[in-house]
Amino acid sequence: MTTQNVAIVTAPNMRYVNTGMTTVELAAKSFIGRALPGANLSFYSIVPPNPQTQKKWMMMDLGYPHPSSSGVEKIFDHLPIFSNQEQLFSSDLILYWGDFLQARHYIDQECVGRVSEIHGIDKDKSADFCYRSLLQWKMPAEIKQKSIVFGSSLLYNTTRDYLSGDYKNAISDLLRHSQAALMRDPISATRINQLTGNYQASHLGIDPAFFLRKEDISQLPATSWSSELKQSDTIGLFFGARTSPPKGLLNFCRGLAEDLSAKLEWLPWFPVHEILRTKARPKLKNIFSSSNELQLQQIEGLMPRGDQYTQADLLVAASKYKLIITDTYHLCINSWNAGTPAICFGADGNSGSHVIKDFKKRVLYEMFDANSFYFDVSSLRDSNEQKLTKRLILSLLSDSSSTKFVLDNIRRHSSSVEGILANHAHHASNRG
Repeated sequence: MTTQNVAIVTAPNMRYVNTGMTTVELAAKSFIGRALPGANLSFYSIVPPNPQTQKKWMMMDLGYPHPSSSGVEKIFDHLPIFSNQEQLFSSDLILYWGDFLQARHYIDQECVGRVSEIHGIDKDKSADFCYRSLLQWKMPAEIKQKSIVFGSSLLYNTTRDYLSGDYKNAISDLLRHSQAALMRDPISATRINQLTGNYQASHLGIDPAFFLRKEDISQLPATSWSSELKQSDTIGLFFGARTSPPKGLLNFCRGLAEDLSAKLEWLPWFPVHEILRTKARPKLKNIFSSSNELQLQQIEGLMPRGDQYTQADLLVAASKYKLIITDTYHLCINSWNAGTPAICFGADGNSGSHVIKDFKKRVLYEMFDANSFYFDVSSLRDSNEQKLTKRLILSLLSDSSSTKFVLDNIRRHSSSVEGILANHAHHASNRG
């Protein structure tokens, strides 16, 4: 039997700093291994994840891969689409995997500028390239028919996006002709029905990171940082990369840990401590203090095993914690996926970019009836609100029934979606 060539298109995990994006890509590798054993898998991204430029591409960009990403680049070895587009479209199966790859704001506001700067082409040519690469605009129908859009989101598309330029025609054409489009949230799934005009089909998928299994993590190197962590006597805290932390957050978490007879430690999902060490005035939210020096001291004080860890260590630790408290979307997902309840904080008035706005976290928690584990940061604005919030959290954790209810919802849905996606992958790859 001929070996099938499978192309996975992901958003570039710039400098490999985003542990959540690593889990999305690792889940792709794992899924293809189960669904299409023996397939030849190649990863592609619109720009290389570690471009040889001095530009800082995101808030957490150190200008080089952080040591915690050890092993990540070797596993995925992304091919830039710019110099490999013909190879991409000649694959037997093309999987657009996760993130906001088909959202207009992502293409126009991030991809076009990055491609233009890295490859030295003007914005019009860059836009044409991005539309062909991510929406297959003006590409033959037979290429779309062997393509699947999975785990993507149109959550932040607006009315005007569909009334501007070629976007609506491009995305509608892709979705009508592709083998399948299974989105990570129900709002995006409904928008696919509207864009295709077909209201009979279901387009609800799941975030790809939910496909990650415990044994998959062993593909990345781990250290004693995670093996020395005891099971279930510690609360993991990471905050400030996505949402402005409320005053009193640290004292609240310390009090909650004391009530649960647990320790509290910082889970460095992003290397905030490294940013604070290397930048005089980093563009970071004030997590515990307005002083960068004091913030660094407080974070380091919550890292009892030091900072010699890997991304695999973070994922192993997530499975050992009693509870995780965070504002970060993919940490929530990986926490629940590991069987650990995650208290998620968001802000209704979050003014971040489309990609990191808090609404996606709220939708995630509503999707699995986990809304009791989701809190607005206003719930910590004063001592009375904090007391109420603490009582609610302690009640949730007083027995395992609430956690089990959410985990059952997630696992049933994930298993069902994986089966559906595997069937589509077989059909699409046979077309190729």
